Amino acid sequence: MQPRAYTARSNLHASTPRHGQLSDNRSPWRQIQHRRQHSLPSKPAAPKQRCSQQCHATLQLDQQFKQNPSSGQQTAPDHNASQHSFSWTKQWYPVALDKDLETYRPNAIKLLGKDLVLWKDGDSEWRCFDDVCPHRLVPLSEGRIETDGTLQCAYHGWRFNAEGACTTIPQAESAEAERKSAGHPRACVPKYPVQVQHHLVWVWGDASPNAQLECLSKQPAVIEQLQHEDQVLYLHPWFMREMPYGHDILLENVLDPSHVPFSHHGVIGDRNKVMPSSMQTIDPLQESGFTVGIAVNKNGTNRAHEGSGKMTKLNFTPPTLVKYKFGGPGMQMITYCTPTSPGRSRLFYCFVADKQNAPAAMKRAIGLKPDWLNFLNHFQRNLVLDGDGVFLHGQDRKTHQGPEVPKYYMPTSMDQGVSSLRHWLTNMAGPIPWGVEATPEIWSKDYTRHEMLDRYDQHTKHCKNCSKALQVVSLAQKAAVAVMAVTALLAAAAVGAGNSSVPVWGGLGTGAVLAAVAAWQLGLLRQKFIFVDYVQADH
Repeated sequence: MQPRAYTARSNLHASTPRHGQLSDNRSPWRQIQHRRQHSLPSKPAAPKQRCSQQCHATLQLDQQFKQNPSSGQQTAPDHNASQHSFSWTKQWYPVALDKDLETYRPNAIKLLGKDLVLWKDGDSEWRCFDDVCPHRLVPLSEGRIETDGTLQCAYHGWRFNAEGACTTIPQAESAEAERKSAGHPRACVPKYPVQVQHHLVWVWGDASPNAQLECLSKQPAVIEQLQHEDQVLYLHPWFMREMPYGHDILLENVLDPSHVPFSHHGVIGDRNKVMPSSMQTIDPLQESGFTVGIAVNKNGTNRAHEGSGKMTKLNFTPPTLVKYKFGGPGMQMITYCTPTSPGRSRLFYCFVADKQNAPAAMKRAIGLKPDWLNFLNHFQRNLVLDGDGVFLHGQDRKTHQGPEVPKYYMPTSMDQGVSSLRHWLTNMAGPIPWGVEATPEIWSKDYTRHEMLDRYDQHTKHCKNCSKALQVVSLAQKAAVAVMAVTALLAAAAVGAGNSSVPVWGGLGTGAVLAAVAAWQLGLLRQKFIFVDYVQADH
């Protein structure tokens, strides 16, 4: 077969301005106004107060802040509409696990380069707004949720209801002035459609006037098997981690099983037992995705016998889902790769089986494991992701710096998944319309190893299970240190007082040693929640 060479810049704006250029000739404040113009609900709804379409004309006419230099970030133009039928913003994206979000306070998230805020209103429904108060542009995620179910800005106390309409302006001189000012279209906050599926919170990538209707025509890329929770056996429960490289690099990595025995040697593969494999197209490339298959061999990647006729299928459903379907009892590895910002992405992962067809021993083993021990499973997931985190960040930097980017050289069939993805990104999807200007300098930052493999910042602080486990381990370590200190002092005091009873001071000394060992082991365990360096040469 002929070698394939594809540029790795498929996910960049073909006409993104060079560094130093603005993507728009308007002032930053006018760009903010323009985004709001296309990000407000189109119809008023009773009885709740809602932003009206009058906001469009008001924003176009209002010039008083035209020269404000602190109005916000530059915005890259959306080339999708004219060049590609696929629209990045007219899609559902998983942004968080519902069990890990705080329900009593706002949650800051990122999607497509935009800063957003997720919060639960008085009806216990998730809401998503632009994370900016229209008053002085401070983040609403730093605010609070009031008892009446409104979102309050922490700076001056402005409140917003579930529709994004302002309900309270404490600084208003009178009730009439407050009503008039709060009802002004510029007091509104753009609202994004939200829904919950598979324990994931999904956000529509657009807050334009028609978003609430457009989102109804498309459903998230859900897994049919997961629609029936009582029939699903979670071999690996849902796991989330923020990755220090972009959405395209993450998708490539997941669609490339041949890297597993090398990048994850000794963890989930063995580089010394690799046999030749082949990948073939099953469902040809379309805008709706593609499916490739691997002839299963007994090697570091696959576990069935060579020539068994079994095939592992990899399906890509845009813009985020990669699903592995194995030959076991309905076994599937499910990953969602969400583009958060240029050079950053979020991975959501679980591994499931069909409960009805799963072996009895497998069901018993899963049933015996309590949920609070999920942090041990998360240790394993983090270890896997640490294995290629450093060099994938390096790949991301290399493939997004400047116009002259080296092309991939992919001569084997095992690169078919990556090849198909790059074709889809280039010919069907086009560049992501980031909410910030996507220049090569964004990708040029060279993170330290601690930043690239920071388990706490990328996972633990977002995961309630791991956060609670870290608190327990930290308290246990402090208790062990305290016991060590007390027993050591008592042993020294016994010896100093002339107490020759070996059982007394010997027992205290032994207790001090055991406490010291426990403190040391708990310290090692605690570190697994925070940072563990992964050096490939040592594996």
